[in-house]
Amino acid sequence: MTDQNAPLLVSGTVSGGLLRLTLPMILGISSSLLAGLAETWYLGQLGTIPLAAYSFTFPVSGALMSLSLGISIGVSSVLARTVGGGDSGGVRRIATDGISLVAIVMILVTIVGELTIDPLFRALGADNSTLPLIHDYMSIWYLSVVFLAVPSVGANALRATGDARISGTIMVTGSLLQIILGPFFIFGLFGLPALGITGAAVVNLIARLVLFMVTMYILAFKEHLLDYHDMRIQQVIDSWKRIMAVSIPATATNLIGPISTAIIVSLLAGYSQETVAGFGIASRIEGLFVIPLFALSASIGPFVGQNWGANYVQRANQAMLLSFKYSLAWGLFVAILLYAFGAYLASQFDDNPEVIAVATTYLLIVPLSYGTWGMLMMASAIFNSLGKPISSTIMSIIRMFVIYVPLAFLGEFLFGFPGIFAAAFTANLLMGVIGFSWNRKTYLPQIRQAEQ
Repeated sequence: MTDQNAPLLVSGTVSGGLLRLTLPMILGISSSLLAGLAETWYLGQLGTIPLAAYSFTFPVSGALMSLSLGISIGVSSVLARTVGGGDSGGVRRIATDGISLVAIVMILVTIVGELTIDPLFRALGADNSTLPLIHDYMSIWYLSVVFLAVPSVGANALRATGDARISGTIMVTGSLLQIILGPFFIFGLFGLPALGITGAAVVNLIARLVLFMVTMYILAFKEHLLDYHDMRIQQVIDSWKRIMAVSIPATATNLIGPISTAIIVSLLAGYSQETVAGFGIASRIEGLFVIPLFALSASIGPFVGQNWGANYVQRANQAMLLSFKYSLAWGLFVAILLYAFGAYLASQFDDNPEVIAVATTYLLIVPLSYGTWGMLMMASAIFNSLGKPISSTIMSIIRMFVIYVPLAFLGEFLFGFPGIFAAAFTANLLMGVIGFSWNRKTYLPQIRQAEQ
């Protein structure tokens, strides 16, 4: 690990520090989302029904990734402030105990998931045409959850210490493996059996297992962030308490999105399985274009956390404001781009006119709110990094259950499925403004006090 007595993010220009963290994350997240996009395209070649079955898995896979991300955020938040305070022993303790925590949680989740596949997806609206395919996919996908979660926490631990290069490289390696192996197992190339959607799950398992082994090697032997010697139960419990103080609200925050997505999917399933497939395509395309916002939100937390922990409050504030400005600029750029090319992109995944129409409608409406959605991401990440995860959770609850879901039901009643997408636009717009205002109200008094 880099020398903890000299935190990496408290010197140099603010923009340069953020760029150093964000660029590797853009590469890592890009590769991850490209892998998901490639998987969507592969399954689209099998037909609309396999694509619809795959789209039904998004809320569940998103929920489990959110659980992993919540623990990662807790580890990153505690680590960044520990690094800023110069406690090298504490850094290793938090990283080690964080990895152990996420492994235990995900093993339990896998057991529950395997036992509830059919009733869960029937509740989401899957029918007899898609449910068998969903079962084939998820029964294997669940086995890969722990191998996904541990590298996620490990990558966040590395970013919290100021090193985003290795974490980005780990993410790229796993994604490239998934993209390369996909056609072999899905379509049956070079004598392998054509497994279809089951093959996609097998590829996920292989790629994540390799990623897990590489991550553990790097954390233990290259960065020396793991230390299982002289472990004491009370120390581990104390670490878990510190991590969970942030992780529980952060997980709740991140789970709100998949839960609301599940509600939206069930609404769309009332139209047809093709409508769900169109939503799935649009979601994958959306993920690709908001990569820089996700990357910056993953970077702003460690940056602000280290500088706040080192009492460089003005520097932390500069980073906050820069992240808000960048979110708006990028959101405007993407909205224009998808207005022009959204229909063409959707048509590359499926030639079914109904599927294309649904995806295109989504990409005309929702991207108009990406800028303010990015502002909300930044505000949430900053609250989490500075030990105020409840604020982030409250914002997510308001966005999803006070604004988005009620408006989705109203919009669907008045305008059909386009009204559901308009509800997403409205929620992102309003909560972006609220997130920025909440950030300023919370931290501006402390920043002004530091100037005196």
